[in-house]
Amino acid sequence: METTITSRDVIGRDPFGRFLFGLKFKPWQAALLSFSAFAVYMFALPAIFGTLVPREGLDRSSMADRVNMVGFLFIHPVVMYFYVWQSEAIAGVYGKVLPLLPDGMHGGALRASRILHATSRMWLLGVFVGAGVMVLGFLYVAHYIGLRWYSYNWLMAVILQFSRFILFYLILLALVRHLMMAFNLNRIYRHVKLPVLIGQSRYSESFEAVTRYGLWFAGFGGVLGMFIAMRFFWGNPLFPEDAIYLVLYLLLIPLAFSLPFWQAHRSMRLARLNAIRHISNSLQDEYDRLLKDLEAENDINQNGQIVALRSMLEMTEKAPTWPFENWDFYRVLAAIFFPFLMTGLSVLLDLLI
Repeated sequence: METTITSRDVIGRDPFGRFLFGLKFKPWQAALLSFSAFAVYMFALPAIFGTLVPREGLDRSSMADRVNMVGFLFIHPVVMYFYVWQSEAIAGVYGKVLPLLPDGMHGGALRASRILHATSRMWLLGVFVGAGVMVLGFLYVAHYIGLRWYSYNWLMAVILQFSRFILFYLILLALVRHLMMAFNLNRIYRHVKLPVLIGQSRYSESFEAVTRYGLWFAGFGGVLGMFIAMRFFWGNPLFPEDAIYLVLYLLLIPLAFSLPFWQAHRSMRLARLNAIRHISNSLQDEYDRLLKDLEAENDINQNGQIVALRSMLEMTEKAPTWPFENWDFYRVLAAIFFPFLMTGLSVLLDLLI
């Protein structure tokens, strides 16, 4: 009998994910397959059709197209790698979080979580979005048939638009899996009574697992940010949809990282407020008692309890209300803006050299 969610459960009804799972593809194998296929598309086919290097009558050659070169040989393989890796990673997160539940709730939460992922039909949204992007792409490249390497003929154009379909499908499925897990974790943490966390505890392993996954997701977002940055710095023409991608990217990545922790944050914040109130009341009672002794001119011995209470109050006020280090969030912000910094720097170097 299963005691936690498996990667197969996370994949759910996603047909492409089930196909790769059936082939027992490892993440690096899927990424290598993607790289190899697009290397053939980027170099071998253009060499056959005479569009590999610049020549007269060709608006854009394969070797001169830096944006698509990075997109095909780096972005696509990374997206494929993350897509295959993600299901096992999410299953691992559940393996650390579910044991925090009370024994009587563990089985029900496990079944509910498994059903949530295993019966999801969100892959249909991926198909719809991918198909929409593909149709818009065909409408665009139809004006450049025979002029650019990726639309030199209809074979190249069809492969290009199919790659766009796969890319958007994989990105959307990765985002949907993440959001489903995030909302479900919040539902689970709602039934976990979190104390004030001063140091390492039995909850730390759970939070560290979620944080590690969240940092990988932020890194995945940073890779997509590189492509968005290249579109803004090197892309020509710049489409209105690029601005939408940029806004969504800047909003979604930090939100996606912090969303799985939201309910834990609320519980930790409430626990800290209650503890501060309780310690403050006890400290006030002890102070009032000592003050009465002073007014009655009784001897006041050194009181260890009031010192201990003040120390507890100080520690509690400094206790975190988010279950990750501040440094982790700074790493997420760095992952968001680093692609734009590096791409802008490369453009600056091109202008200076």
